[in-house]
Amino acid sequence: MSLDLEHLRRVEFPLTAECAFLNHAASSPLPQRSADVLRRYADRQQHRHQRYRPGAQEHDLEALRRTLAETINCDPSEVTFVPSTSDGVGIVANTVDWRPGDNVVLPECEYPGVVYPWLNLVRRGVEVHMTPAPNGEVDMDALIGRIDGRTRVVSISHVEWTSGYRCDVGRLGRLCRPRGILLVVDAIQSLSVTPVDVQEMGADVLVAGCYKWLLGIPGTAIMYVRLGAMPSLLPDRAGQAGVKTSMVARPNLVWKEDAMRYQVGSGSTAALLVLESSLGLLLESGVERTHAHITALLDRLIPGLQGLGMTITSSLVPGTRSTILSFTTGDAARDEALHRRLLEHNVIVSLRPHGIRAAPHLYNSPEDIDILLAALKSAPAAPSPIAIP
Repeated sequence: MSLDLEHLRRVEFPLTAECAFLNHAASSPLPQRSADVLRRYADRQQHRHQRYRPGAQEHDLEALRRTLAETINCDPSEVTFVPSTSDGVGIVANTVDWRPGDNVVLPECEYPGVVYPWLNLVRRGVEVHMTPAPNGEVDMDALIGRIDGRTRVVSISHVEWTSGYRCDVGRLGRLCRPRGILLVVDAIQSLSVTPVDVQEMGADVLVAGCYKWLLGIPGTAIMYVRLGAMPSLLPDRAGQAGVKTSMVARPNLVWKEDAMRYQVGSGSTAALLVLESSLGLLLESGVERTHAHITALLDRLIPGLQGLGMTITSSLVPGTRSTILSFTTGDAARDEALHRRLLEHNVIVSLRPHGIRAAPHLYNSPEDIDILLAALKSAPAAPSPIAIP
């Protein structure tokens, strides 16, 4: 069964009449249903006195936790929500019982926002071992070679942000778990469009912000923490949301027994409502079907790019391909000029260290790919170098 592109484009993503939006690895437009949810939330907040009930929750998270648990193959008690991917990684970085000389291992191509929480530990005597990742592709052998008896954490992205390289996280999980090494996975570039199974990965922690492929808005990220890892990850901060005792009854601190212990205060209700709505749309299509659709779009793009003399900088090897495709002219200045031209033609893509990055989603059509190729084809030729006498 194929996706109902006509319905998705006309009803859920009307911006398709104005542009070819191929930038979901950066941030996504909202589906119509989720934009409507956000408007209704704003209206309720504006007139909340009309529905005020003392002690009532703004939103029940349990149904959303159950849905996400089914999606990533874990127990709902292992799912919580944090403000961002960086916050989730930072929680882990600050909760490990580090000793001077301990180390964390990660590839050098990781997104800066999930590198900084580890670098912040250097002042505490923790070593950060960053391994080679030529062209944004993780050298797994080099990564594994840096793991030693003082390694406490391995941190990696399921899909790398610049190249779209998909890592064999399961290989790391099989190595780390028996050694008592925590495996922390950033899934912001894969969750909802690439199958994610935390059991197969052997992940101890997985975090994914919701404003990219999950079609949400900034303000919340999904965080999975394996139940067996929680005893060694005592929260580094405490607030009302993470404890099960009451200051009114007795001012002592007893953590919640599940992943909700890592929440501090109230979450972003607006962002959670949008996530719930967008996730419903994504699950209607299904991860496997969405992944196949995006792969077919990229398969249409690749020969067109090659025919224009572009170099594909993303891996095309099965198992390491993802829903991201980067390409380059081979010249950074010309890539930048082409990126500007694409934006002028309402083709929305990103410029990244390894070239121009295209990232279509479930509602994009073959015509969007053709529009991208046509805009590239009509670009002025690179100027000839000036002869120096």
